[in-house]
Amino acid sequence: MAGEEQFRRVDAARLEQLVADIYHGLGVPPDDARLLANALVDADLRGVHSHGCRWVPTYARSIRAGTVNLHPTIRAVRDDGPTCLLDGDGGLGHVLATRAMRLAIEKAKRHGVGVVAMRNSQHIGALAYYTQMAADAGCLGFATTNAGIAMVPPGGREKIVGLNPLSWAAPTARPWSLNLDMATSVVAGSKLGMAIERGEKIPFGWAVDADGNPTDDPKKGMEGGLLPLGGPKGYGLAVMLDVMAGVLSGGRFGRGLGMKGSSQLYQAIDIERFIPLSEFTERMEQLIEQIKGSALAPGSTGIFFPGEIEYNLKQERLAHGIPLDAFVRGELRREAEALGLRYDIEIE
Repeated sequence: MAGEEQFRRVDAARLEQLVADIYHGLGVPPDDARLLANALVDADLRGVHSHGCRWVPTYARSIRAGTVNLHPTIRAVRDDGPTCLLDGDGGLGHVLATRAMRLAIEKAKRHGVGVVAMRNSQHIGALAYYTQMAADAGCLGFATTNAGIAMVPPGGREKIVGLNPLSWAAPTARPWSLNLDMATSVVAGSKLGMAIERGEKIPFGWAVDADGNPTDDPKKGMEGGLLPLGGPKGYGLAVMLDVMAGVLSGGRFGRGLGMKGSSQLYQAIDIERFIPLSEFTERMEQLIEQIKGSALAPGSTGIFFPGEIEYNLKQERLAHGIPLDAFVRGELRREAEALGLRYDIEIE
Protein backbone atom coordinates (compact mmCIF):
# COMPACT_ATOMS: atom_id res chain seq x y z
CA MET A 1 0.00 0.00 0.00
CA ALA A 2 1.51 3.32 -0.98
CA GLY A 3 1.01 7.05 -1.24
CA GLU A 4 -2.40 8.42 -0.28
CA GLU A 5 -3.71 5.00 0.73
CA GLN A 6 -0.84 4.33 3.11
CA PHE A 7 -0.71 7.77 4.75
CA ARG A 8 -3.60 10.09 5.47
CA ARG A 9 -3.66 13.32 7.46
CA VAL A 10 -5.52 13.42 10.76
CA ASP A 11 -6.44 16.43 12.86
CA ALA A 12 -4.15 16.68 15.90
CA ALA A 13 -6.79 18.01 18.31
CA ARG A 14 -9.38 15.39 17.30
CA LEU A 15 -6.74 12.66 17.48
CA GLU A 16 -5.75 13.70 21.00
CA GLN A 17 -9.39 13.74 22.10
CA LEU A 18 -10.01 10.30 20.59
CA VAL A 19 -6.97 8.79 22.30
CA ALA A 20 -7.97 10.36 25.63
CA ASP A 21 -11.52 8.98 25.22
CA ILE A 22 -10.16 5.51 24.42
CA TYR A 23 -8.06 5.40 27.58
CA HIS A 24 -10.78 6.91 29.72
CA GLY A 25 -13.13 4.25 28.32
CA LEU A 26 -10.64 1.62 29.47
CA GLY A 27 -10.73 2.95 33.01
CA VAL A 28 -7.84 5.43 33.02
CA PRO A 29 -8.65 8.47 35.22
CA PRO A 30 -9.62 11.49 33.06
CA ASP A 31 -6.57 13.65 33.83
CA ASP A 32 -4.19 10.74 33.27
CA ALA A 33 -5.95 9.81 30.01
CA ARG A 34 -5.54 13.38 28.73
CA LEU A 35 -1.86 13.48 29.70
CA LEU A 36 -1.15 10.15 27.99
CA ALA A 37 -2.97 11.28 24.85
CA ASN A 38 -1.09 14.58 24.79
CA ALA A 39 2.29 12.84 25.10
CA LEU A 40 1.53 10.33 22.32
CA VAL A 41 0.15 12.92 19.91
CA ASP A 42 3.08 15.23 20.67
CA ALA A 43 5.46 12.51 19.46
CA ASP A 44 3.51 12.15 16.20
CA LEU A 45 3.43 15.93 15.76
CA ARG A 46 7.22 16.02 16.05
CA GLY A 47 7.63 13.19 13.55
CA VAL A 48 8.65 10.63 16.18
CA HIS A 49 6.04 8.08 15.08
CA SER A 50 7.98 5.25 16.73
CA HIS A 51 6.75 6.65 20.07
CA GLY A 52 3.40 8.08 19.00
CA CYS A 53 -0.13 6.75 18.66
CA ARG A 54 1.03 3.41 17.29
CA TRP A 55 1.39 2.57 21.00
CA VAL A 56 -2.33 3.08 21.71
CA PRO A 57 -3.35 -0.57 21.13
CA THR A 58 -0.28 -1.88 22.99
CA TYR A 59 -1.11 0.11 26.10
CA ALA A 60 -4.79 -0.82 25.69
CA ARG A 61 -3.91 -4.53 25.69
CA SER A 62 -1.82 -4.08 28.83
CA ILE A 63 -4.69 -2.28 30.56
CA ARG A 64 -7.18 -4.99 29.59
CA ALA A 65 -4.75 -7.65 30.78
CA GLY A 66 -4.42 -5.92 34.14
CA THR A 67 -0.65 -5.53 33.89
CA VAL A 68 -0.84 -1.75 34.39
CA ASN A 69 -1.89 -0.23 37.71
CA LEU A 70 -4.33 2.57 36.81
CA HIS A 71 -4.52 3.77 40.42
CA PRO A 72 -0.96 3.41 41.71
CA THR A 73 0.20 4.44 45.14
CA ILE A 74 3.24 6.50 44.19
CA ARG A 75 5.51 6.75 47.19
CA ALA A 76 8.76 8.44 48.02
CA VAL A 77 11.11 5.69 49.14
CA ARG A 78 13.60 8.37 50.08
CA ASP A 79 13.37 12.16 49.79
CA ASP A 80 16.49 14.04 50.77
CA GLY A 81 16.84 17.70 49.70
CA PRO A 82 17.64 17.84 45.98
CA THR A 83 17.18 14.10 45.45
CA CYS A 84 14.25 11.73 45.60
CA LEU A 85 13.62 8.05 44.88
CA LEU A 86 10.04 7.25 43.82
CA ASP A 87 8.32 3.90 43.48
CA GLY A 88 5.70 4.07 40.72
CA ASP A 89 3.74 0.97 41.79
CA GLY A 90 3.42 -0.20 38.18
CA GLY A 91 1.53 2.87 37.03
CA LEU A 92 1.25 4.38 33.55
CA GLY A 93 4.74 5.42 32.52
CA HIS A 94 3.85 8.78 30.96
CA VAL A 95 1.98 9.82 34.09
CA LEU A 96 4.79 8.74 36.41
CA ALA A 97 7.46 10.37 34.24
CA THR A 98 5.61 13.68 34.18
CA ARG A 99 5.26 13.64 37.95
CA ALA A 100 8.95 12.79 38.38
CA MET A 101 10.17 15.58 36.10
CA ARG A 102 7.85 18.11 37.75
CA LEU A 103 9.36 17.12 41.09
CA ALA A 104 12.89 17.42 39.68
CA ILE A 105 12.08 20.94 38.47
CA GLU A 106 10.59 21.91 41.85
CA LYS A 107 13.72 20.68 43.59
CA ALA A 108 15.95 22.53 41.12
CA LYS A 109 14.16 25.79 41.84
CA ARG A 110 14.63 25.17 45.57
CA HIS A 111 18.12 23.67 45.64
CA GLY A 112 19.66 24.55 42.26
CA VAL A 113 19.46 20.95 41.06
CA GLY A 114 16.83 18.24 41.28
CA VAL A 115 17.44 14.54 40.63
CA VAL A 116 14.58 12.06 40.80
CA ALA A 117 14.92 8.32 40.28
CA MET A 118 11.82 6.27 39.48
CA ARG A 119 11.40 2.51 39.72
CA ASN A 120 8.45 0.21 38.96
CA SER A 121 7.26 2.27 36.02
CA GLN A 122 5.82 1.26 32.65
CA HIS A 123 6.96 2.42 29.19
CA ILE A 124 7.29 6.22 29.15
CA GLY A 125 7.51 6.97 25.42
CA ALA A 126 9.62 9.79 23.99
CA LEU A 127 12.01 11.29 26.55
CA ALA A 128 11.97 14.70 24.84
CA TYR A 129 8.47 15.25 26.21
CA TYR A 130 9.87 15.39 29.74
CA THR A 131 13.15 17.21 29.14
CA GLN A 132 11.15 19.88 27.28
CA MET A 133 9.29 20.50 30.54
CA ALA A 134 12.61 21.38 32.17
CA ALA A 135 13.68 23.67 29.33
CA ASP A 136 10.32 25.45 29.49
CA ALA A 137 10.96 26.04 33.20
CA GLY A 138 14.35 27.67 32.57
CA CYS A 139 16.33 24.56 33.42
CA LEU A 140 18.69 22.18 31.72
CA GLY A 141 16.82 18.88 31.56
CA PHE A 142 18.07 15.31 31.43
CA ALA A 143 16.18 12.03 31.35
CA THR A 144 17.04 8.40 30.76
CA THR A 145 15.22 5.11 31.04
CA ASN A 146 16.20 1.50 30.72
CA ALA A 147 14.07 -0.45 28.29
CA GLY A 148 13.47 -3.95 27.03
CA ILE A 149 16.47 -6.12 26.24
CA ALA A 150 17.03 -5.82 22.49
CA MET A 151 20.68 -4.88 21.88
CA VAL A 152 23.59 -7.16 21.04
CA PRO A 153 26.92 -6.09 22.62
CA PRO A 154 30.08 -5.89 20.50
CA GLY A 155 31.67 -9.31 20.42
CA GLY A 156 28.44 -11.10 21.26
CA ARG A 157 25.42 -12.42 19.38
CA GLU A 158 22.88 -12.60 22.23
CA LYS A 159 20.68 -9.59 22.93
CA ILE A 160 21.46 -8.85 26.55
CA VAL A 161 21.61 -5.03 26.71
CA GLY A 162 18.58 -2.77 27.10
CA LEU A 163 17.65 -0.12 24.56
CA ASN A 164 18.46 2.64 27.01
CA PRO A 165 17.83 6.09 25.50
CA LEU A 166 18.72 9.53 26.81
CA SER A 167 17.58 13.09 26.34
CA TRP A 168 18.97 16.52 27.18
CA ALA A 169 17.18 19.82 26.65
CA ALA A 170 18.16 23.48 26.99
CA PRO A 171 16.17 26.67 26.40
CA THR A 172 17.13 29.09 23.63
CA ALA A 173 16.03 32.55 22.52
CA ARG A 174 14.37 30.91 19.51
CA PRO A 175 10.90 29.34 19.43
CA TRP A 176 12.46 25.90 19.77
CA SER A 177 14.59 24.41 22.53
CA LEU A 178 17.72 22.43 21.90
CA ASN A 179 16.42 18.95 22.64
CA LEU A 180 18.45 15.83 21.98
CA ASP A 181 16.50 12.57 22.30
CA MET A 182 18.30 9.46 21.08
CA ALA A 183 18.54 5.73 21.44
CA THR A 184 21.87 4.12 22.22
CA SER A 185 21.14 1.57 19.50
CA VAL A 186 21.46 2.53 15.82
CA VAL A 187 17.70 3.08 15.76
CA ALA A 188 14.86 2.86 18.25
CA GLY A 189 13.49 -0.64 18.61
CA SER A 190 10.01 0.54 17.59
CA LYS A 191 11.29 1.26 14.09
CA LEU A 192 11.58 -2.48 13.46
CA GLY A 193 7.98 -2.85 14.55
CA MET A 194 6.97 -0.05 12.18
CA ALA A 195 8.80 -1.74 9.31
CA ILE A 196 6.92 -4.98 10.00
CA GLU A 197 3.59 -3.14 10.11
CA ARG A 198 4.31 -1.45 6.79
CA GLY A 199 5.78 -4.50 5.08
CA GLU A 200 9.15 -2.81 4.62
CA LYS A 201 12.77 -3.94 4.79
CA ILE A 202 15.24 -2.32 7.15
CA PRO A 203 18.71 -1.08 6.18
CA PHE A 204 21.64 -3.42 6.80
CA GLY A 205 23.53 -2.16 9.84
CA TRP A 206 20.46 -1.77 12.04
CA ALA A 207 20.24 -5.31 13.38
CA VAL A 208 21.50 -8.88 13.21
CA ASP A 209 19.57 -12.14 13.08
CA ALA A 210 19.61 -14.83 15.76
CA ASP A 211 22.91 -16.18 14.40
CA GLY A 212 24.58 -12.77 14.58
CA ASN A 213 24.48 -12.12 10.83
CA PRO A 214 23.47 -8.75 9.34
CA THR A 215 19.84 -8.70 8.16
CA ASP A 216 17.41 -6.44 6.35
CA ASP A 217 14.41 -8.43 7.61
CA PRO A 218 12.83 -6.61 10.59
CA LYS A 219 11.32 -9.84 11.95
CA LYS A 220 14.72 -11.54 11.96
CA GLY A 221 16.17 -8.37 13.47
CA MET A 222 13.73 -8.56 16.36
CA GLU A 223 14.58 -12.23 16.86
CA GLY A 224 18.30 -11.39 16.81
CA GLY A 225 18.98 -7.93 18.15
CA LEU A 226 19.71 -4.30 17.38
CA LEU A 227 23.25 -3.02 17.03
CA PRO A 228 24.65 -0.31 19.33
CA LEU A 229 25.15 3.19 17.94
CA GLY A 230 28.84 3.64 17.14
CA GLY A 231 29.68 0.11 18.20
CA PRO A 232 31.38 0.07 21.61
CA LYS A 233 30.46 3.72 22.25
CA GLY A 234 26.72 3.14 22.08
CA TYR A 235 27.10 -0.09 24.01
CA GLY A 236 29.05 1.71 26.74
CA LEU A 237 26.42 4.44 26.95
CA ALA A 238 23.63 1.88 27.21
CA VAL A 239 25.32 0.06 30.09
CA MET A 240 26.04 3.27 32.01
CA LEU A 241 22.46 4.47 31.54
CA ASP A 242 21.24 1.15 32.92
CA VAL A 243 23.39 1.85 35.97
CA MET A 244 21.91 5.35 36.34
CA ALA A 245 18.29 4.32 35.78
CA GLY A 246 18.10 0.75 37.04
CA VAL A 247 20.93 -0.12 39.41
CA LEU A 248 20.83 3.23 41.24
CA SER A 249 17.04 3.23 41.71
CA GLY A 250 16.84 -0.29 43.11
CA GLY A 251 14.63 -1.14 40.13
CA ARG A 252 14.97 -3.63 37.32
CA PHE A 253 18.18 -3.75 35.28
CA GLY A 254 20.09 -6.10 32.98
CA ARG A 255 18.21 -9.36 32.42
CA GLY A 256 15.47 -8.07 34.73
CA LEU A 257 14.36 -5.78 31.91
CA GLY A 258 12.78 -8.80 30.27
CA MET A 259 10.26 -8.73 33.11
CA LYS A 260 7.57 -6.20 34.00
CA GLY A 261 8.54 -2.60 34.62
CA SER A 262 11.42 -0.23 33.96
CA SER A 263 13.31 2.49 35.81
CA GLN A 264 14.29 6.07 35.02
CA LEU A 265 16.37 9.02 36.15
CA TYR A 266 15.27 12.65 35.73
CA GLN A 267 17.38 15.72 36.35
CA ALA A 268 16.78 19.46 36.22
CA ILE A 269 19.45 22.14 36.71
CA ASP A 270 18.26 25.67 37.43
CA ILE A 271 20.19 27.90 35.01
CA GLU A 272 19.69 30.98 37.19
CA ARG A 273 21.91 29.39 39.85
CA PHE A 274 24.83 29.84 37.43
CA ILE A 275 24.07 32.82 35.19
CA PRO A 276 20.93 34.86 34.45
CA LEU A 277 18.60 33.02 32.07
CA SER A 278 18.69 35.94 29.64
CA GLU A 279 22.49 35.73 29.49
CA PHE A 280 22.29 31.98 29.00
CA THR A 281 19.94 32.28 26.03
CA GLU A 282 22.11 35.06 24.55
CA ARG A 283 25.13 32.76 24.77
CA MET A 284 23.07 29.92 23.31
CA GLU A 285 22.21 32.19 20.38
CA GLN A 286 25.90 32.81 19.78
CA LEU A 287 26.51 29.07 19.73
CA ILE A 288 23.60 28.50 17.35
CA GLU A 289 24.74 31.26 14.98
CA GLN A 290 28.31 29.98 14.97
CA ILE A 291 27.29 26.48 13.95
CA LYS A 292 24.49 27.48 11.56
CA GLY A 293 26.75 30.05 9.95
CA SER A 294 29.52 27.55 9.23
CA ALA A 295 30.29 26.31 5.72
CA LEU A 296 27.70 23.97 4.22
CA ALA A 297 28.40 20.72 2.43
CA PRO A 298 27.59 20.58 -1.32
CA GLY A 299 23.82 20.31 -1.81
CA SER A 300 23.04 20.98 1.86
CA THR A 301 19.90 22.98 2.69
CA GLY A 302 21.25 24.05 6.06
CA ILE A 303 22.43 22.94 9.49
CA PHE A 304 19.83 22.10 12.12
CA PHE A 305 20.02 21.71 15.87
CA PRO A 306 18.56 18.79 17.84
CA GLY A 307 14.89 19.59 18.33
CA GLU A 308 14.67 22.20 15.57
CA ILE A 309 13.37 19.92 12.81
CA GLU A 310 10.89 18.38 15.23
CA TYR A 311 9.63 21.84 16.22
CA ASN A 312 9.16 22.83 12.58
CA LEU A 313 7.29 19.60 11.86
CA LYS A 314 5.03 20.20 14.85
CA GLN A 315 4.05 23.66 13.62
CA GLU A 316 3.27 22.34 10.14
CA ARG A 317 1.27 19.42 11.45
CA LEU A 318 -0.71 21.50 13.91
CA ALA A 319 -1.83 23.54 10.92
CA HIS A 320 -2.28 20.79 8.33
CA GLY A 321 -2.66 17.53 10.22
CA ILE A 322 -0.51 14.53 11.11
CA PRO A 323 0.24 11.92 8.43
CA LEU A 324 -0.63 8.56 10.00
CA ASP A 325 -0.11 5.28 8.21
CA ALA A 326 -2.89 2.81 7.43
CA PHE A 327 -1.87 0.36 10.17
CA VAL A 328 -2.11 2.94 12.97
CA ARG A 329 -5.36 4.41 11.62
CA GLY A 330 -6.87 0.94 11.47
CA GLU A 331 -5.82 0.14 15.04
CA LEU A 332 -7.26 3.42 16.31
CA ARG A 333 -10.55 2.76 14.50
CA ARG A 334 -10.80 -0.72 16.02
CA GLU A 335 -10.11 0.56 19.52
CA ALA A 336 -12.67 3.34 19.11
CA GLU A 337 -15.38 1.05 17.73
CA ALA A 338 -14.78 -1.51 20.48
CA LEU A 339 -15.65 1.20 23.01
CA GLY A 340 -18.54 2.67 21.02
CA LEU A 341 -16.60 5.84 20.20
CA ARG A 342 -16.84 7.81 16.98
CA TYR A 343 -13.77 7.66 14.74
CA ASP A 344 -13.69 11.11 13.14
CA ILE A 345 -10.09 12.26 12.88
CA GLU A 346 -9.15 12.10 9.18
CA ILE A 347 -9.02 15.36 7.24
CA GLU A 348 -7.96 14.06 3.82
